[in-house]
Amino acid sequence: MIEFSYQGQPQTLTAGRPWRGQTRDDTYRDTSASELWKLVRTVQAGVPWREAVRMQYGTTSPWLFRIVTAPSRNLFLKQYPVPAGSCILDVGAGWGQYSLPLAQQNTVVSVEPTPERLAFIHAAAEQDGVVDRIHFIEADFLDLTFARRFDLACCIGVLEWVPKFRPGDPWSLQCEFLRRIRDSLRPGGRLLLGIENRMGLKYMLGAPDDHCGYPDISVYDSDLARQKYHTRTAQELRCFTYTDAELRELLQAAGFSSPSFFAAFPDYKLPEKILPFDDAVENALMEGAPFADEHDGSCGARLENQRELRSHYRSLAQMGIARHFAPSFFVTASA
Repeated sequence: MIEFSYQGQPQTLTAGRPWRGQTRDDTYRDTSASELWKLVRTVQAGVPWREAVRMQYGTTSPWLFRIVTAPSRNLFLKQYPVPAGSCILDVGAGWGQYSLPLAQQNTVVSVEPTPERLAFIHAAAEQDGVVDRIHFIEADFLDLTFARRFDLACCIGVLEWVPKFRPGDPWSLQCEFLRRIRDSLRPGGRLLLGIENRMGLKYMLGAPDDHCGYPDISVYDSDLARQKYHTRTAQELRCFTYTDAELRELLQAAGFSSPSFFAAFPDYKLPEKILPFDDAVENALMEGAPFADEHDGSCGARLENQRELRSHYRSLAQMGIARHFAPSFFVTASA
């Protein structure tokens, strides 16, 4: 059982049972609610969840199918295993790609504000035999305060979206979000962050941003990116990714220390190569390491400029700066 407060009101929750706060319509979705509820019912009826996802999305949305089911999704956990018996907070748990494998040997609290996503995680956890190791909380993380402290907090593909669903200055909201995560960790506890690099080489060469869907906008600093986005859409840009230097500043402002960066190729969503942020990146690129082809992160379409990307990577590696242009980062940091 865990104790927490939601919007200042104390709550308790037993593992295996979902808890729901105030349901919101403005949460992140990568498929319609009706489609995902249909999928949840299919899984609850006994169809293995990976097969159910393949049946529903394998042809109509192969990119989503891969993101939900590909074994490489949690490659970081395989390369850098979490000590068994840890207590883990998964913030913005999505489809459970981290909660489910982590629950095999650990206690997990899955926080996910989109109701049908949390229902999918619950149904999949029942099939995987880990439902009694997961606490399921349907809520916005910024509305929660936990009584216990966690060994690890996962924030995979979430930080950039935080300002999209809250009013206020985006950087300040993201800093507060990270600060709340830090406050949820025990002293020495760790954050695991997965996020795109706004100055990833593919974006510099014109690939669309994974969040707004447009090229030549999010790659710039926030002021110019906002201006360009408003000129193109007449709307306010609310999703922001950062360079590694900017992420270090953001983590420091939130109270984290000792950040360690890892370059993820072709991205953190479906990583095939994860390298420590040191000369390993430069050496591998200069040696022509067979990294996977890079893709449009919003739909999975293969980019056509693979030769140009690899040529630039080799040149950047010779200068010792290729790591700063990796398409995505994994970052760990201490509370």
